[in-house]
Amino acid sequence: MELKLTQTLTENSWLEFNRMYMKKKYKHRRYLLVSLSIISFFLSINSIYLIWKFFQQDTFKFMSISLADILHYCPIFFYSSLLFLLIGVELLIIYYKEIDFRLKKSLKDPSNKSFFIKKDFIITDEAVEVRTPLSVSTYEWSVFIRCIETNDFIVLQLNSMSVLLIQKKELQQEELSKLKQIISEKMADLYEFWR
Repeated sequence: MELKLTQTLTENSWLEFNRMYMKKKYKHRRYLLVSLSIISFFLSINSIYLIWKFFQQDTFKFMSISLADILHYCPIFFYSSLLFLLIGVELLIIYYKEIDFRLKKSLKDPSNKSFFIKKDFIITDEAVEVRTPLSVSTYEWSVFIRCIETNDFIVLQLNSMSVLLIQKKELQQEELSKLKQIISEKMADLYEFWR
């Protein structure tokens, strides 16, 4: 069985897949960032509560409390509340922006422009051949560590950094069925669905 496909990956498609991939890959790190951020906000609120509690003493009950008083009587609680608040905000920003920052940085690398050139795939029972105007590469099925299928892509993963990305929307239904058949025969145990 042989299947020939021609595809040109767009930056939007590349970004879409890599956002999804990095969210899965760094899932535990992202949970840690959110957890630490929540803990930091809690510690900040706790420090504010300790300031409030301090000024509930009889000595201060009928006084108007100013920032100068807080800095004089509770500098540690005041600065710790600010510090934990800043840490919490920073961790949330990292959680939401880190992936986009990494991907945009990667797009600026001139060596990655080769992702977006026209590729001819020749997929057989023996191997996957990828031809571009710059090179010809042949990958035996045994070199792929897994196949990932999403709503929009079929991805043949070579290692943690390299994949062959096939856009499903550019395939006819017959081509897609044939591709899935070949992959399921060769990589049945390494096939994953990401939704």
